[in-house]
Amino acid sequence: MHKQKIAAIFLVLLFCLSAACKNPAGDSSSGNTDSGNTDNSNTDKDNTDNSNTDEGGKGTEAKTGKVTFFNESSYRAVVHQDVFSGPVLLELNSGQSKTADVRVSDNYGVGSTFSIEYLYRINDGFDQESGEVIAGGIDPNVQINFVVEEDKSYTKQIPQPQNLEFQQAFLEILNAGSLQYELRYLGTVFKQAGNSSISVAPGKTGVYKLEGIPAAGKVMENYELVSTFASTVIPGFTAMKGFIYRFTYNGSSAVQTGEQTIVFK
Repeated sequence: MHKQKIAAIFLVLLFCLSAACKNPAGDSSSGNTDSGNTDNSNTDKDNTDNSNTDEGGKGTEAKTGKVTFFNESSYRAVVHQDVFSGPVLLELNSGQSKTADVRVSDNYGVGSTFSIEYLYRINDGFDQESGEVIAGGIDPNVQINFVVEEDKSYTKQIPQPQNLEFQQAFLEILNAGSLQYELRYLGTVFKQAGNSSISVAPGKTGVYKLEGIPAAGKVMENYELVSTFASTVIPGFTAMKGFIYRFTYNGSSAVQTGEQTIVFK
């Protein structure tokens, strides 16, 4: 019996020793779990580092230089990037200067091109209610070419044009009828070039800019004058850049009365 008691005590001690080895301190076990959470936060820091890398990737944005354009001409000037029909970079009044950030010339030293469009007032002979009618003209010899380098500054003068080639045509319609009219093309209503009004009152002149005319000219058809009680088709004509085409509307018909070349002064 004494030996059995000794064996039982020995088994109890052995069990307690085994349990203590498996879990020496419960709080430390929790700490290990927290330590695992800390590792997760470290992973988040790594993600933050990746986002910094992405921000670093933004460092590949376009490299630029600064170009100041000074308009020495007596006209308002528009600076186009590349060709004359290219995106507008700046618009300047006579005597004004403006600065723009411009992409560096990355075309093996050929340089960047800036094309100048001059805005020319053409309506000295129109009635005052027509507003300021402006034609865009280019001097083919006025293109500014140079190499733009990163973080460098440049000043370029816009000269007085020697000859202007106008890029639009204009339609001028005198309202000799007793009712106001609107100019429409296949349901589209036109605004006047100078005052942006739609209706033209009796005794007044509507002036409209005709865009997108190729060098060979463009046949203008299906334009009509619409008043309260009538709709009148304008006789077809071929529009050429740099011309003003004149019509008179009497309330029931439209008659072409002449054409005029826009004269550069």
